[in-house]
Amino acid sequence: MSILQKILRKAIMLVQLVLVVIFIVFEEIIWEGFAKPIYIFIHELHVLQKLQTKLQSIDRYVILILFVVLLVGVEFAGITAGVMAVKGMVISAVLLYALKIPIAAFTFWLFRATEEKLLSFAWFKYLYEKVLALFEWIKSREIYKRTIQGTKRLKLQIKSFIKTFKQNYLSGENTLSKRFMRLYYLVKQMIRKEDKV
Repeated sequence: MSILQKILRKAIMLVQLVLVVIFIVFEEIIWEGFAKPIYIFIHELHVLQKLQTKLQSIDRYVILILFVVLLVGVEFAGITAGVMAVKGMVISAVLLYALKIPIAAFTFWLFRATEEKLLSFAWFKYLYEKVLALFEWIKSREIYKRTIQGTKRLKLQIKSFIKTFKQNYLSGENTLSKRFMRLYYLVKQMIRKEDKV
């Protein structure tokens, strides 16, 4: 294998790794941790169930414009939050990203509620299928599978640590605060003894 082929192979691996990490961050952390619960909450709102019925009577071009405006706004907010974080405005970036999540969940709900109308545009359906194919390609990569397995192991280790910490320091007579109080009284008694001498 020539040096050029090795460099090319390493570059491809790096691109795959970057795509996998981005995908995992968005799917496992942002979607599963924050956006999905919000999406479920939005989906169960009676007001939006009525809105979903009304959306069926709206022209598909209006729905497309609404969806694209929301999607572009959400993506722009995400990019802006990233730029702000790089510039050191971390708190503002986190707040902006946190505000973006419910809007993104609503945008996803809008897509699901009007999917048939949106996919009636051939170019939209083509792009949607390409995005799904990209996701499937990422999930089929060995690096993705290994990273997901590592992430699951890490989650189990963190859960185990938290459970052990709670049992050892936050329950019954063995709480951390009680240990500190015992230590405080012990030190206090030692100081009193020294003062008497």
